[in-house]
Amino acid sequence: MKNLKFLSLVCAFLVCAAVAASAKNDDKVLLIVETDMGNDIDDAIALDVLYKYADAGMVDIVAIGNHKYSPTATAYIDIMNCWYGYPNIPMAQSNTPVINTAAPDYTLPVVYSEVYPRHKYLPKLSTQVKLYRRILAKADDNSIVVLSLGFATELAKLLDSPADDISPLTGRELVARKVKMLSIMAGSYGAKKRAEYNVKNDIPAMQKVFAEWDAPIVQNPFELGKQVMFPGTAISEGLAWAEHHPLADGFVNYHAMPYDRPTWDVLSAIYIFYPDMFTGEKGTVTVDDKGYTHFEPSASGKHTVLSPLTDAQASALLDHMLKTVAKQPKKRR
Repeated sequence: MKNLKFLSLVCAFLVCAAVAASAKNDDKVLLIVETDMGNDIDDAIALDVLYKYADAGMVDIVAIGNHKYSPTATAYIDIMNCWYGYPNIPMAQSNTPVINTAAPDYTLPVVYSEVYPRHKYLPKLSTQVKLYRRILAKADDNSIVVLSLGFATELAKLLDSPADDISPLTGRELVARKVKMLSIMAGSYGAKKRAEYNVKNDIPAMQKVFAEWDAPIVQNPFELGKQVMFPGTAISEGLAWAEHHPLADGFVNYHAMPYDRPTWDVLSAIYIFYPDMFTGEKGTVTVDDKGYTHFEPSASGKHTVLSPLTDAQASALLDHMLKTVAKQPKKRR
């Protein structure tokens, strides 16, 4: 009888432990990151913040896809993965990358410096559609968060993907079933009418995503990033503890120091984990043929557009960024 009671207690303990572990895992974000790394330095700052969240047990980065055309941009992501201690994050490279020669490619001098460890043999990388389909097919329903930091090219291709040997579901069906939320930096609603950069570089793709992405979308428009300027001193002084730092080296090679930079992509990353630091309005976003975004408020809308930040919100977000970026990575190599 005593043995039975003991076994019952043991079983109860194991069940409770399993439930606790499951609850803890449920709190961890499973994240796909789609980026145009190398076009603007805010992508690199966003990744730094995400690695720190991973250190804190808040996120599993299950994939990073890059759609910029560059001989070194994806290698730079690989360097960051390795340096921050996450060398095994699956990566993808677009086979129809976006060409942008206007922006200085800060990834090139970092990669060619040869002071950082590398991991992946880049020509063997999967495309986004294949990698994302594999991840979504294996995932639980309503479990994956997608973070879009660039153009919508690859996400639109995912939506258009047919059923295959990976999954009997189409891409649109996989998104509807498996994706919990898309956090996207795109569009503009400011006093000055603009076709925002991430939209105008592939208008049909962004139109498709807002029209056919059957999971909640949170849109971070252009104006918010300009409200929170990331200071160059956070790099030159805040990261001085590292002799070589891929974010710092990228930052100083993007523009002549000192300079401050808007935090467009960083805000989209932070929102996923700290939505209470923002306010927004539900409705429906559409994209016209000129690349302008339009918003129709509606309580039943599947889109949320983040509102302009108050001074208090902007100050709190900047403080959070500075403290997060200044942290030394727990797994740094």
